[in-house]
Amino acid sequence: MFVKRLYRSYQFNFKLIKSITDWTVLLYLVVPSLIIGFFLYRDIAGNFQVFELQPIPLSLLFFGLSFFLVKPSLRLFIYDADLLFYKQQERKIHHIKLWGYSYSFLLYNFVLVILLLLASPFILFPFWEVLFALNIISVLHICTQYRYQKWFTKWPLLLIVHTLIVLSLILPLWGFSVLLVVVHLRLLNIVLSNRYWTIETRWEYEAFYSWMKRIYQFSLEMRYYMPAKTKQPLILLAKKKVLSTHRIDNLIYKTLLRKLNYLKSPVQLVVISIILLIVLPLWAKAIILIFSFIGLNVALSSIFNEIKQAPFFQLMSVQENEWFQAKNRIKYRFFTPIGVVMILLFIMM
Repeated sequence: MFVKRLYRSYQFNFKLIKSITDWTVLLYLVVPSLIIGFFLYRDIAGNFQVFELQPIPLSLLFFGLSFFLVKPSLRLFIYDADLLFYKQQERKIHHIKLWGYSYSFLLYNFVLVILLLLASPFILFPFWEVLFALNIISVLHICTQYRYQKWFTKWPLLLIVHTLIVLSLILPLWGFSVLLVVVHLRLLNIVLSNRYWTIETRWEYEAFYSWMKRIYQFSLEMRYYMPAKTKQPLILLAKKKVLSTHRIDNLIYKTLLRKLNYLKSPVQLVVISIILLIVLPLWAKAIILIFSFIGLNVALSSIFNEIKQAPFFQLMSVQENEWFQAKNRIKYRFFTPIGVVMILLFIMM
C-alpha cells in the first residue's frame, strides 16, 4: 500500500511537470547547466581557501542555518478516508505510517548529506556531529509542531530547542547517537498514537501538492487560478490611508499591499541583481543591469495585467488611456529608487 501511494505521488508530479514543460527545451537547459555547474564548482572549490571558524562563530552560523535545514513536518502517506477503516486495518495503517516515517527521514538525510558534502570544501566543521544535531532538531521540531499550533507558544519553544542543540555540539558522537534514538522513539510514540490524524493528513496533502504549489507561485499566470485567500491586510496602510490622488493608482497600491505575494517576483529579481552587481566583473555587470531593467519591467507589466482582471476593475469603467497613464506613474515610482541604487552599485563596486 505504501509503495502504491508513493508511486502515485511521483506519477502525479511527473505528469504535472510534463504537462507544463517542453522536454526538448528542458533538456537543453538542464544538461548544460549541470555540466557548467560541475566545472564551476570544481574550479571554485579547488582554488578556495578553507575557512576554519572558531567554536563561537561556527555555533552562530549553525544556529542561523538550522532554521533553513530543519525538517518541519512528516509525510506519512495517510488520508482522511483511512480513519474509517482504522479499526479493521490497524496493523496495515501502522505499517504505512512506519514506512512513511522511514521514507521521510531517509529522503531528508539524503538531501542533507549532499548539502553538507558540497559545503565541506569551503568550511571546516564536524560533519557527523552537525548531521546528527540537525536530525535531532528536526525530530524535536516536528514534536513541537504536533503538540503546539499557536505561534506564540511554538516559536519560543523552537528557539529554545535550536539554541540548546547548537550549544550541545561539544558532546561526543555517541552522546548525539543516544539522544537521536531517544527523540526518535518519542516521535514514533506520537505518530503511532493516532491522536493527531488531522495534522498528519494536512501534512500529507501539502506534500502531495507541493510541486504544484511551487509552480503556481513561480508563474504569475498560473497563480491567478489558485483559490483566493481572505486574509486581513498585513499593512494597515492598505486599509485606511489614501495612497494617491489618482483613483486607479490608489486601487493598485492597495491591491499590492493587500496581496504582497504580487511583489515576490520583482523583489527576488532586484535582490539577485544587486548581489550579482556586487560580485561580478564590469562587463557582466553591464549585462545584468540591462536585463534587470527589462525583467523588472516585464514583471511589473504582468502584475498590472493580473490586477486589471480583478472583479472591481471589471465593474468600474476604466479608459485604456487612464490605465496606461497609471501604469507609467507607478513604474516611474518603482524604477527611480531601484535604478539609482543599481547604477550606484554599477559605478562604485
